[in-house]
Amino acid sequence: MRAPPYMLGDAKFGVFGKPVLIGSLFYRGDKKVSDHRTGEVNRKRVESELETAERIARRVGLPHAIDVIAETPEAMCKYIGMLSELTESPLLIGGLNEETRVAGYRKALEIGINARCGVNSVSTCTTETELSELSANKIRFAIIQTLDPSSVYPEEKLALLKDVLLGKCESAGVEGAAVDVGIIDFTSTHLAVESMKLIRKELGLPCGCAPSNAAYQTLIKKRVSRKSARAINAALNTMVQIGGADFIIYGPLKASTYIFEAVAVVEAIKAYGARLSGERQIDKDHPLFKFLPKLG
Repeated sequence: MRAPPYMLGDAKFGVFGKPVLIGSLFYRGDKKVSDHRTGEVNRKRVESELETAERIARRVGLPHAIDVIAETPEAMCKYIGMLSELTESPLLIGGLNEETRVAGYRKALEIGINARCGVNSVSTCTTETELSELSANKIRFAIIQTLDPSSVYPEEKLALLKDVLLGKCESAGVEGAAVDVGIIDFTSTHLAVESMKLIRKELGLPCGCAPSNAAYQTLIKKRVSRKSARAINAALNTMVQIGGADFIIYGPLKASTYIFEAVAVVEAIKAYGARLSGERQIDKDHPLFKFLPKLG
């Protein structure tokens, strides 16, 4: 496996102060989808959300990728085909079952976009058959999922990576990977931060997670308003950013309108501190230079 940073399309995983922001499309509840089985969607609305996310990402100076969620092989093929026409952003293939994901890998290779496609994710449940399909279809990047009942604490996640998951990636020909340390509730955010620190120190792998999993559960259970859930999501994102997250799965793609600027401000302040102490040279396209001055 290559040393980071890893390039997936136009996004780099593992660059200090520039976490890759990953937004999800076609999830259950995505109102742009009229039929999850066949993959019928409102193309104009998808295009509009993509254009908005990409415009904000450029403005604040942060990389962006798309998590593609599908329920059937037919739907996955339609989604991948459509996205290949609408965006140049990296795509992470994340269908709800193996058959659907495999259809995504094959479609990506067929239309020649596999170089900017990865899988979300390789886990303890990933079969040898699927690993073979990753290899055959030249999908060379993976998010590695460490969310497992046997691996709750940082040391356990590290052991799971060493003993099982990295071997799976190697057998699939994966050349670049980033580790999803998993968040299931608010308190596990602390463990996620500690896990990222340990894994990055011991293995040198980029790490991140999906704070939105915890934030939006409060909304699904009708315990808070949508406005409150968004505020919670932003707060959890800030915590994992301070812990050095290299990527953040922030929830629905449309959440880019409130997440990207919040993430950019935090990264700009972190970079200012690193620059002030002489620890880092900061690129001119970093939010410190590209976005923060616009707020003054």
